[in-house]
This record gives sequence, structure tokens and C-alpha cells, in this order.
Amino acid sequence: MNGRVLGTCVAISLLVTVMQPVDAAVVIHDNFDGTFKWVTGLDLPGDDFGEFPGTLLDITRPAFEQTGERRAGTIGQWYQPNISGSSPGLRVLYGEDGVQTPLTDEPVLLWWNDLWIAARVTREYSPGEMISPQADWNRASEYFFHLPFSDDLSEGTPAISPLAYIALRVKIADRWHYGWILFAEYDVALQWAYETEPDTPIQVPIPAPGAGLLALVGGFCFSQRRSRR
Repeated sequence: MNGRVLGTCVAISLLVTVMQPVDAAVVIHDNFDGTFKWVTGLDLPGDDFGEFPGTLLDITRPAFEQTGERRAGTIGQWYQPNISGSSPGLRVLYGEDGVQTPLTDEPVLLWWNDLWIAARVTREYSPGEMISPQADWNRASEYFFHLPFSDDLSEGTPAISPLAYIALRVKIADRWHYGWILFAEYDVALQWAYETEPDTPIQVPIPAPGAGLLALVGGFCFSQRRSRR
């Protein structure tokens, strides 16, 4: 198993066993069974090429109520192909009106195409951190760089861990509500949550009572280890 995945799984497992039950104002939705499929949209360069949206996620709704449609308050994954032999293809988190995700506070060095490049990318949150207004919120953020002219979306340089918490804030009735997505293998939303009280920070993660989440995360981690043998 990838060391970063193992470390994240261990940290989540420990937090599940020691943290208090869920605050009533926090709503958590699971998608470990893959009910909602987060399909990447295609954003082609230039006005003549257009875009082909994939499915978009609404973190205020459970997996079985997701329509995937593009509307205010949803966030999607977009692939932006290379426009030249010297430019990378990008996978980007992009929110519709009223959705933002934070960028890293400082540029991150990424090894790409035999060069080190500095980029402000999607900020990844550690277990136990608070998501609050004190972040560099943006409507779009990059989280994966693809090699030039590569049609294989599994190859490239990721800017986040294979199992990562990504922060979001969603505007409801002109007030910001903070939340997170448990993001796996760079394109799967395993779980998401949001705070129903506006302008209120949320901790990441806030596990469900008991051992339910521990078993689900453990199962995912085990399947990743088995698939890599």
C-alpha cells in the first residue's frame, strides 16, 4: 500500500475511536458503496471547442438524491487537456455559483515533465483540522497534472494524497456553510459533510458514532492494498 494512504487510514482510524459523537448541526453523507458516480467533465481550450460537463456533486444532499446536474451550489471535476507539448493537462475542482475550495497557502513544488514547477493547488486538510473562513478560497483549484499529450488519465503528478480531505464552502441564502469531501484515488467522493449553521467552522473529519466509519474506511484501505499486490 502507498505509504501516504496507509498514514491517512491510520489517522482516520485513530480519530474515529477517540472523537465525540457527531454534532447535531453537522450532516454527513456516505458514498462508500458508489451510489453517486463523480464523472470528470471535459473543458476544451478556446471558444470553438466548448465543454462537456460530467456529473456535479451537491454536498448538502445524500448520495441517492444526487442528480449530477450542473446548477448553483454544486462542484465538479474538470479535465483541461494540454494545449501544447510544453504544457500539462490539468484536473481541476470547479464550483458553480456559490461554491469554493481553498488553495494552498504557499506554492507546492511538483515534479512534472522532468522539471520542478511551483503551483498553488487544492489545499489538502489533515485529520483534526478546522475548516474556516481563514483560507484562500477560490472557485477553481488544480489537483492533478498530466503529462503532455497523454490520453491516459492515470498517469501524471498528483497534488493531493490518494486518500485526502478537501474543504468546501457552499452559499445557502447568501451565507457560507463549511464542509468537506473525503476524496479517494483522485476522482472518487467517498463521503461528504457540511455544517448546517452558517459561518460556522467544521472539523475534519467528524466521524459517525460507533465503529461504522472505521469499518468503511478500513474496507477501502484493505481493498487498495489488495488491488496493488
